[in-house]
Amino acid sequence: MHEKEIIRKFFAPLANNKESYGLKNDAALINQNIVVSTDMMVEDYHFKKNDDPEKLAQKLIRINLSDLAAMGSKPYGYVLNIAIPHSELAWIKRFSDGLKKDSKKFKLKLFGGDLSKSKKIFLSLTIFGKKKGKVHSENKAEVASDIFVTGNIGDAAIGYNLLYNHKKINCSKSLKSYFTKKFLLPEPRIKFGQDLLGKVDFCTDVSDGLYEELLCVSENSNLQAVIFLDSIPFSIEAKEILKKNNKTKMLNIMLGGGEDYELLFSSSKRFNNSLKINKDYIKIGYFDKGNGVKFVDSNHENIPINIKSFSHF
Repeated sequence: MHEKEIIRKFFAPLANNKESYGLKNDAALINQNIVVSTDMMVEDYHFKKNDDPEKLAQKLIRINLSDLAAMGSKPYGYVLNIAIPHSELAWIKRFSDGLKKDSKKFKLKLFGGDLSKSKKIFLSLTIFGKKKGKVHSENKAEVASDIFVTGNIGDAAIGYNLLYNHKKINCSKSLKSYFTKKFLLPEPRIKFGQDLLGKVDFCTDVSDGLYEELLCVSENSNLQAVIFLDSIPFSIEAKEILKKNNKTKMLNIMLGGGEDYELLFSSSKRFNNSLKINKDYIKIGYFDKGNGVKFVDSNHENIPINIKSFSHF
């Protein structure tokens, strides 16, 4: 079963409460003030044993912060759970250095957690944020809502594949450095998520790939996401990779691979076009009657692309 099907079938029925938003959002809202979310990273699935522990710690914090950004909340603190094969003090020192660096950068408090021994490295962090007046509580759109996304899409997914060689990609050393950095150190859009409060239908982070996130919102809204393929913000570096490799394969990686941690959102007429032109985001399409995700060219002609959705299972 796909990851989201498992959640829908087995866990959503257990989350029949207002605070959890039916597990359809990026985080929960507790006591109308505290936003809480959690994410984990597992050896051989999200990273390799020999990866830099400092970078792993920073990424663990940042992917959780991205959920707070998607809710429009202010970072507050976290609880940490880690399991490692044995007492590697040098590894733990490097990992704690990464925690210290980003805890200071994002003004976070460590509240506690648990430490255990295991055959492989397991990292889990539960993060807490404070509500800033309101949160992005919906994860659905309206007909004719314009769809926007921040930053660049696909860089991190390319970096993941270059690092772990799941799919061979023709890429220079300098470009590989660029893509792997985008994968290892995502930049959570915290302030931007707060700036969008009261201006958008929904806001979610692009953690499981642009296609999968659009598909999820489309299902929640009973609408079709119409996306202009040429409007998707691919970086100059990603466009270079597209030229040197099989376009179909690369688009599948870039649109379905995940790990971008950019913000995806839409705005409808009820917000009176309150979104001002900003270099940090771009319009990539709109929602219409129908279902699923459709890619089109500038003339609205259908572009058939078979994207394989990302799943943890």
